[in-house]
Amino acid sequence: MIIIDIDFDIALNEARKRATTMIENGLYSRFHLSNAQRIDKALLGCLGEIAFEHYLKSKNIDYKLDETDFTIVNSDQYDFLINNKKIDIKVAKKSTSRPPTDGWTYGYPQEQNPSTKDFVIVGWIDFNRKEIGFYGWIKGVEVSKYAVVTHNTFAGYKYLTPNHEFRWGAMNKDFENLFTLIKG
Repeated sequence: MIIIDIDFDIALNEARKRATTMIENGLYSRFHLSNAQRIDKALLGCLGEIAFEHYLKSKNIDYKLDETDFTIVNSDQYDFLINNKKIDIKVAKKSTSRPPTDGWTYGYPQEQNPSTKDFVIVGWIDFNRKEIGFYGWIKGVEVSKYAVVTHNTFAGYKYLTPNHEFRWGAMNKDFENLFTLIKG
């Protein structure tokens, strides 16, 4: 598990700009939300990506960002490309004061076809503490083997779309190992 040392307010401002641009340029809305709700949802993802990019820079790891033009296609294929490996960053809004645990569950949208990603990195954003962290990582093909559900089995809420759900404990927490595999 890593907690990113970043100026939260600056990152949040940048994420808001990116999310707004993505929505204005036609990012696909699989949840049928209003524009304001779509921006809020995209903002979470953008904030997670900005934090992970900050982490990569601090480790001097070369990467390529997916710079999909949403006026041409309506979704991206990855968030980061490192040594030809597709990395997808997934974050959830943390709504409790407790730290993340292995018992939490994460739902990866079935329609995003997790097997097309080499690695999925899962984390959280705590707006109260102004903290962004990454709990661990898992291979996309492993995510695709998990059952598809419509309700989060840990917290009980309904997912907006069917999700492959896995426990946070299924993730590897050794990020150095991740980068060894990617460079492999």
